[in-house]
Amino acid sequence: MTVRTTYFGGLNSSFEPADGDAVFGVVRYPQDFVERITDRNIPAVAPPEELLNAYKTVEEAADENNEPNPAAIAWESVDFERRYREHLERAGPQEVIGELADRARERDIWLVCWEKDARWCHRRLLANAVAAQLEDVEVVHHPDPSTIPIDEADDDPDSDDDPEATLADFAGPEAGGA
Repeated sequence: MTVRTTYFGGLNSSFEPADGDAVFGVVRYPQDFVERITDRNIPAVAPPEELLNAYKTVEEAADENNEPNPAAIAWESVDFERRYREHLERAGPQEVIGELADRARERDIWLVCWEKDARWCHRRLLANAVAAQLEDVEVVHHPDPSTIPIDEADDDPDSDDDPEATLADFAGPEAGGA
């Protein structure tokens, strides 16, 4: 059995769920198409509104400042991982995680949201929470986070940076890797 994660932009274009897989949106604010391309959306396991708003505010500010990885800056600045894990410990999300684990015992499941890079996304943490309740489960992120290049915001021509480098080349598990 496999718990897979991806983002809406990759679903059905780059990463196609198999027939029989269960596909769940895990977003706070779904758009109309979410209900059409998923089996259902489950906002109970989306980030709480105040955490999501704090993350987006910092991410937008970092982007406006041309920072190389606004999502990583926001993730660390708002202590996203700790706060989201605390959210998942609440009764409602725990019930949903149990239901997702039950589904994953029967078939592969997909957890889908907006963020392309799972390193800076709640679905990575959610997938791990579901997998923790299962035996012999694999968690697979689409795209593989180690293949996503670092955002190039440094236009310094004298820079020695490798343009093909990815965040995995520089960051260890302590930086939020999967």
